[in-house]
Amino acid sequence: MGIFDRTDILVGIEGRKALQDARVAIYGLGGVGAACAMDLVRIGVGHFYVVDFDLVEESNLNRLYFGYYSTVGRPKADVFAQFARDVNPEVEIEVHKRFFSGADAAQVVDDRAGYHADCIDSLNAKISLLEELCRRDVHFIAAMGTAGRLCPERLKIGSIWQTKGCPLAKSVRVRLRHRGVTADFPVVWSDEEPVKPVAPESLTCKQLNHEGTAPVSGRVRMVQGSGPFVPQVAGHLMASWITRQILANPAHIYPPS
Repeated sequence: MGIFDRTDILVGIEGRKALQDARVAIYGLGGVGAACAMDLVRIGVGHFYVVDFDLVEESNLNRLYFGYYSTVGRPKADVFAQFARDVNPEVEIEVHKRFFSGADAAQVVDDRAGYHADCIDSLNAKISLLEELCRRDVHFIAAMGTAGRLCPERLKIGSIWQTKGCPLAKSVRVRLRHRGVTADFPVVWSDEEPVKPVAPESLTCKQLNHEGTAPVSGRVRMVQGSGPFVPQVAGHLMASWITRQILANPAHIYPPS
């Protein structure tokens, strides 16, 4: 049997043709984004646009879909492209290894993708990306907080405006309203209370104020706990949602003209 023979049974020949023709943009290839992207490769999506500037680090190996010692030090986008082509040699991937600050959202968002997946974990960049996606009125789904959680069964897909118990989702709602964004869109979110982050090993908690800011060296990013379950399952849910949207609306596999 060939790679997609069982997929054909599941979605039909016409369904797989729609998946093969579809172009999906993935923003961020961390624990969530890598799982989402690889699932879409395995289900048969034929065209990808991926944005990620980061390198695979040893600390990623506990949750990254393609995280292995052999990939440490390599750009995540390049590793994804390698693994994707090892599954489907015919897949087309446009890779952008660039830092996404959020200020360049208009330049980063892909004009050719029919569906988009926001898997960014930096709040400011995420807000700018979501604002731009809403402005363009394209089809997309976004990931809310997955760090510090152990229970994938607490994940769900729903409206951003109906989320509760997720600190990241709350911050997203507040900031989008502040920018005048009221459009509705689906998100993957969890109501599991996250484990609190800790200060980096180089600084003790006593050296930081309540906002996680060091008094001498400036703002320090706290370290989040993580595991393989919740981030990867969130990515699986996002990939499933995108797949079902493509199958239900094959005319939408390309962006609005």
